[in-house]
Amino acid sequence: MSEEAIQDTGSQEAVVAEAAPASFHETLSEDLRANPGLQKFTDINGLAKSYVNLEHMMGRDRIPVPGQAATSDEWREVYTRLGSPTDPKEYSVQVADGILQEGEADSFKNALYEAGLNNSQAQKMSDFMSGIVEGAQERFDQSADEARYNSEQELRQEYGQAFDQKLEMAKMAATNLLGGTDLFDEIQLSDGRMLGDEPRIIRMFAELAAQIGEDNIVGETNELIMTPDEAMNEAKKLMSEGPYQDKNHPQHDHYVSEVNRLFNLGG
Repeated sequence: MSEEAIQDTGSQEAVVAEAAPASFHETLSEDLRANPGLQKFTDINGLAKSYVNLEHMMGRDRIPVPGQAATSDEWREVYTRLGSPTDPKEYSVQVADGILQEGEADSFKNALYEAGLNNSQAQKMSDFMSGIVEGAQERFDQSADEARYNSEQELRQEYGQAFDQKLEMAKMAATNLLGGTDLFDEIQLSDGRMLGDEPRIIRMFAELAAQIGEDNIVGETNELIMTPDEAMNEAKKLMSEGPYQDKNHPQHDHYVSEVNRLFNLGG
């Protein structure tokens, strides 16, 4: 290639370089060039598109956020524009049965109104509150069942085979003295048990039955069943007597048999 051709080619490249547009960021002033918000744009078209979108968003109905010194009326305007009713009575919130006491529904709606909740938010709050209360009730019921079971086991351990009879005697004594056993099933204790589940109450009325008289409580044809303690005390008493200690005594075998029976009751 001749020297003239080479020079001509070099001249063309210089012209093209001069005609090529500068990079997008190079066209910006030095203070804008380093702005982090502009670094994400690679060309002028991206910047223009972002500006158009911003103008479009600014044209929409906006809700200004009140400042720290805003009044309750200014906040009420915001709540209303976000869907909060203009009157607490306008809430249509479903509340599970047993959550609110009589007369508390209006107070609950007033609280929702003061918080600025819309109806959907208010319903979610009601559902959450219902879940908390229902969970607490389930735990209370479970605890009450455990307390009733433990009470029964305590009396079964104490009364042994006489358990059913002692309960019946306690009920009959209550009927004799109070005119019925409704009291046992109407009064609930703090742990969820009813009054009739409390071992001390059963013991008291069972002892009252003994004081009233066995015949008046269980009838002449019913034999009282000993508790384990009563059986052991009776067994010790028989073992201290002559017929049990003297193998040659004609009633020795009878005493031994009776002591064994009592030991079985004492379990």
